[in-house]
Amino acid sequence: MEIINKKDIKFNKKNYNHSINRLGIMLDRSELLISILYKCFINGITYVPFDVNWPCDKICNIVSEENLNMIITSSKYSNIFKDVELLIVDNKNDVADFYLSNHDNNIAYILHTSGSTGKPKGVEITREALFNFIDGVSEIIDFSDGKRIACFTTVSFDIFFLESIMALYKGLTVVLANEEEQRNPRLMVKLIEENNVDMIQMTPSRMQLLLNHDKELSCLKNVKEIMIGGEPFPLFLLKTLQVKTSAKIFNMYGPTETTIWSCISDLTEKSTIDIGKPIKETQVYILDENHNIVPNGNIGEIAIAGKSLAKGYVNNEKLTNEKFINLPEKPETCIYLTGDLGRYLSDGNLECLGRIDNQVKIRGYRVELEEIENLMMQHPNIKKAVASIVENEDNKSLIAFYLSDIDIEENTIKEFLNQKLPEYMVPIIYYHLDELPYTNNDKVDRKQLINNYYNHNIKYDKIKTQKNQSESLTNLELRVLKIICENQDEKFNNNVTINSSLSDLSIDSITFIKIIIALETEFEFEFDDEILLFTSFPTIKSMIVYIESKIT
Repeated sequence: MEIINKKDIKFNKKNYNHSINRLGIMLDRSELLISILYKCFINGITYVPFDVNWPCDKICNIVSEENLNMIITSSKYSNIFKDVELLIVDNKNDVADFYLSNHDNNIAYILHTSGSTGKPKGVEITREALFNFIDGVSEIIDFSDGKRIACFTTVSFDIFFLESIMALYKGLTVVLANEEEQRNPRLMVKLIEENNVDMIQMTPSRMQLLLNHDKELSCLKNVKEIMIGGEPFPLFLLKTLQVKTSAKIFNMYGPTETTIWSCISDLTEKSTIDIGKPIKETQVYILDENHNIVPNGNIGEIAIAGKSLAKGYVNNEKLTNEKFINLPEKPETCIYLTGDLGRYLSDGNLECLGRIDNQVKIRGYRVELEEIENLMMQHPNIKKAVASIVENEDNKSLIAFYLSDIDIEENTIKEFLNQKLPEYMVPIIYYHLDELPYTNNDKVDRKQLINNYYNHNIKYDKIKTQKNQSESLTNLELRVLKIICENQDEKFNNNVTINSSLSDLSIDSITFIKIIIALETEFEFEFDDEILLFTSFPTIKSMIVYIESKIT
């Protein structure tokens, strides 16, 4: 964790003459990273942030595609980049003074979202759009000088800007979570409580992770504003926040292409979910299939216009022209077609009703299912692949179905995809099918496929590694297995053995925390903070060994 204030952002001056066009930045979460991003924004340098957890192939493809003329990185990541000038910065003394001069680029930054072709889409966000965003959000939510905001979001997610660069610009103090504090709910609670955080911004999934650990949300007792966005806001989560906190609760809506958040709703006193009204200099239209404006109350596609529109997609004029069009009834108005369904309510607020296409959100990240499918089909033994979302009470999971002439080990597919996709886009489980259902138009019937999944008509052919049948399970092993079965999807219970891996059982980070809490209650001890991570226990057996060490 680091505390960052605007007055602390200073670099040693060095004689460094360089014309910066587009600057790639790949650094660990630190004050140094935030300081460089802030200086780039203030001084008109276009930057392209890289997530340090991205696969090397993705990073190199972006560098090549966008013709970046310099990368700022640290020594530990320098070997990733080829044929591009590097500026190695391991501390502030390594940063040159070109950050102190004004380059006045119109494009502030380029963020990369999931693309249906398997290649990420680079979205060009303008400085005008960001300044309008800052003003528009500040008119609705109190970003007073001196307040403290927690920064949990990864640098490659557009909402990171609000809790870092915008916060500093408005005079707030940024409490920057390190990578462990981002993922570990116990450390998240500690960061919020010990640093007197006034404001937090989270996806519903991350808030649910916090709630699973701190059921009374006591860590939020002094928080004044809670901003929830990036995914649909579940009503049960709103009601929980209303009961357990005294904060103002805002629902935030907007795609990357319209600069972070385009609509905000104050849900503090509301009993239903809506996305509110557009921020300043932003207009929202509801359109039919021919892009004509529908009467209020009718459902159609949400289209956004105004100063917050992105310039378009990098090196992709065709897609830019498809998604950014002129409104037929107002030819002078450029709109972005979000692909979301929505409608205007009688009180003038907007309601978002979900996706039109196969684009979904996982933990706040936008994911094109077709991108996963196209990359799966690059595997030499996979003939056809279909990715989908399945939901239970409080979380979503990615799963995949595939056709192949041979059985492929699940881990083989995961390892293949891990080389090409970030972790949140790699499906948790895979089903080898003999055939796929199709519609009358000869398209894969995704609805029927998911119906088959929920109705248990698909054969769940998971590989089991059984404990020697001649051995009987110990009392402790039985108690641990019982807790795991009670906290996971029942369709996988027949596959649970002490040698099962958590990922094979469709246990995600939220379910993992539920299991940890149940185990702590059952065995009356607490897991150590440093081990409270999904990756700490490759198998249930390893978890049992750890529990034994704590209670004996």
